[in-house]
Amino acid sequence: MRVESATQSTGSTTPEQSLSGANDFMTLLVAQLQAQDPMSPMDPSEFMSQLAQLQSVSELQTISGLLSGRSDGAVADAVALIGRTVQWLDPETGELLEGAVDRVSITDGDCLVVVGDAEFSLEDVRSVSN
Repeated sequence: MRVESATQSTGSTTPEQSLSGANDFMTLLVAQLQAQDPMSPMDPSEFMSQLAQLQSVSELQTISGLLSGRSDGAVADAVALIGRTVQWLDPETGELLEGAVDRVSITDGDCLVVVGDAEFSLEDVRSVSN
């Protein structure tokens, strides 16, 4: 199941655009620091909050780039399996195994489903249940 953002633009964000957004934010932050009243400086917790927001936006842009870079929807399909019980064919032994999906891993552009210590391809999944 795919979920589209209501605010998603029609084009994908390039790394250069993401970096530009981060640079714009830092430029505004530096300007804010330079223009502040020395007798009433910015609250340090507010400053840390803004830096945390920058980090969050940066990470979300990275995740969005990973998800939109996969035209076949494999990542979204694999993420939908988290918490569900799957049966998969172990490619090494040919044995049919079963377990609840813990997480999804993206390694070298390949989307892997993780159950316990086992990592396997989405193509190895034979059945899914709640």
